[in-house]
Amino acid sequence: MRSGLQAPWHPGIFRTRTCMSALLRSAGALGAACLLVASHAGPAGAGEAAYDIDFSLHAPQPYAANPDRDAPYGPSLAAADTAADESTGREPEPDGWLTKERKVLLLNGGAVAAIAIYGVINWDYFQGSAKSTPEGWFGRTTKSGGADKMGHLWSTYAASHLLAYLYRDWGYSDSEANGLGALSALGVQTMMELGDAYSGDFGFSYEDMAMNVAGAGAAYALGRYPALKSKLDLRVEYKPDRFGDLAGDIFTDYENQRYLLALKLDGFDVFEDSHLGYLELHVGYFTRGYDSFPQGGSDDRRRSLYVGVGVNVTKLVRMFADTAVFNYIQIPYTSIRADRDLD
Repeated sequence: MRSGLQAPWHPGIFRTRTCMSALLRSAGALGAACLLVASHAGPAGAGEAAYDIDFSLHAPQPYAANPDRDAPYGPSLAAADTAADESTGREPEPDGWLTKERKVLLLNGGAVAAIAIYGVINWDYFQGSAKSTPEGWFGRTTKSGGADKMGHLWSTYAASHLLAYLYRDWGYSDSEANGLGALSALGVQTMMELGDAYSGDFGFSYEDMAMNVAGAGAAYALGRYPALKSKLDLRVEYKPDRFGDLAGDIFTDYENQRYLLALKLDGFDVFEDSHLGYLELHVGYFTRGYDSFPQGGSDDRRRSLYVGVGVNVTKLVRMFADTAVFNYIQIPYTSIRADRDLD
């Protein structure tokens, strides 16, 4: 894929393309999730329950149609139409032209079209013949030691669940929303890879595509089996070394990221009602030293695995707000861990 993806701080055109690619790929998963929380969260008033802002796949429908309530002048017309539909056995007519199916088509078609147009203008999409660019996997001599591959895995996974929440809100069943969410996220990522294949500067990356498929597959599997989702999370942690790092492209700032799989003790019946339910077991991967190496610095590149014990932030936060955003984002300083260098 884009060579700049593994080196986000390079000057020139690759940095610009890196930033915009990361935003298209990851902002939908991370930024939209945060906006979703901000737009729905609010303090509970006297005698009121806090808003339900859970976008996990087992979340209940936040709003159900009610003809008696929704009809502006009483139930006469709406209720009569509903009764007629029930007596004849036919499906009720959708409210307006914008049905849930058309919403899905417009959303996905618009996303693909936006990527294609932006790619033609800024990334030289469709300016050359198809080609592929081998990038390697997690080797030490790859551009970022495989951290970018974990970024593809996580962003597709998180986007799948976010879209599934949106589709469920539009009226799809849990099963339908789960499948559509995974397909939509994978479709957007695939469009970007195909555009890279026909670009003048980049090429199709089989490694990136494989991680996209893995991310969509993981999202579908955890959505398909809620008991498994209650035990496992795939997360990213971002902890900048200095405040100035926040002014750059945080989505491909692999020097300050960690990717992890969390095993939540709260998902097991034996720990659910005990204090141990607030703990998690972590296993993760990160790389360091790849940002400065191409710029002529010393070869301090290293890849590391780690294990740790963390606090279940989602369980703590849900005492105040019902949100699942921290099932996808690991808050810094909420775990203790031991690192093992692979180099």
